[in-house]
Amino acid sequence: AGVGNPLVIAMPLKSSKKFKPLLLIAILISGIFSAAYLLGWSTLLTVNEVRIQGSTATEVILSELRRRELEPIAGQKLARVEIRSVKRVLSDLDWLSSAEVSRNWFSKRIEIKVVERVAVARALTERNLLVNFDSEGLIFNPTSSNQLKGQDLLPLVSTAGDSRTDLVYIAKLLKQMPNELNYLISDLDQISVTKAGYIIMSTKINGQFVRINWGNIDQIEQKFSVLQQLLKLPENRGLEQVDLSE
Repeated sequence: AGVGNPLVIAMPLKSSKKFKPLLLIAILISGIFSAAYLLGWSTLLTVNEVRIQGSTATEVILSELRRRELEPIAGQKLARVEIRSVKRVLSDLDWLSSAEVSRNWFSKRIEIKVVERVAVARALTERNLLVNFDSEGLIFNPTSSNQLKGQDLLPLVSTAGDSRTDLVYIAKLLKQMPNELNYLISDLDQISVTKAGYIIMSTKINGQFVRINWGNIDQIEQKFSVLQQLLKLPENRGLEQVDLSE
């Protein structure tokens, strides 16, 4: 009887050691299936609200998402909202400078935060369509009420040649403008392109209107440096025009 006791005790221990990993695997698989059901099919986690911040053109945004079959709607499974795809579509809208999209599991809310482009000038294309420039020289179509209401106050870009090429030149000028000269854009009154491709800018320096002939877009960075050096000279404080075309 004394010899048999250890055998009786040893057998359950071996079975127990084999059973524990199987139990853990079963629990893990059950947890994965439960989570998948909860996220993908359960009505417990559905969209309660879609909130758009940063733009008055919310219907335009939703309409574009609807056209791409990506519009998040109340009652939709929260996990099935394609956050990255929604962000990609909004980032492609030229009148928006940025877009962020997030999913809040606790409030069951889809949050869309956008930043609209702010125009510094306007122009008419060869098709007589209105386009705007922002401070980075990017061309966009004004869309929201905020963008449309101030159009008459924006300086108008006029061209004498190929308007499409001229607009590209102006966009490049604005985009490459150094931070030290950004006030030239903020105080911009008018900008035009001659038949020879020379960019003429009317703006303010020290509160006084100044006419700047940038010439063509070639070597524009060097011209920025020349202008900055000229403006540092005391005798140029009352400057009315600058010719950088040569």
